[in-house]
Amino acid sequence: MDRQGLSAMWDQLRQIHGVTMRAIERIPADQMDAHPIPNMRSVKELVDHMYVYLRGFPGAVLRGELREEDTPTHFHEFKTPRDLLVYARESFRIADQAVAQLQDKHLEQTVPTFFGKEYSGGGLLQIAYDEHLHHRGQFYAYLRALGIEPPFIWSFEENAPEYQPRAETW
Repeated sequence: MDRQGLSAMWDQLRQIHGVTMRAIERIPADQMDAHPIPNMRSVKELVDHMYVYLRGFPGAVLRGELREEDTPTHFHEFKTPRDLLVYARESFRIADQAVAQLQDKHLEQTVPTFFGKEYSGGGLLQIAYDEHLHHRGQFYAYLRALGIEPPFIWSFEENAPEYQPRAETW
């Protein structure tokens, strides 16, 4: 992956994050600790997991090393659905700031991880993207199990302005 490819992927993820935010808004306060699918994460644990890699990986790629402390869990701090929204928004902001600084050299470098594998910087960012999409699908199943209709998965134009599609410039 090069900077141009990252820019396209990140813009797509920015829009996806906007839909995810709208899905998080639908969580009732009394369902934060629910396990709508038995033997799986609670609602707030899943939201935390959707953002932990997105939050931590770009900074690790910029630094050249993924440490365990780059991916801490925060679910124990969440008391209200608003807490989840603040966390998701802040996580994307942190990631977006790091992504803005990445250059081709960061994407091409080998990044050692705390779990013993090495990936290219671009590979780690692709993992963060895939993790978010995978767990967003799981989150949609959670919402449906709770009797909540999630937003249409590709309804980017309904996002907050900062997460809507940008006008094509080419």
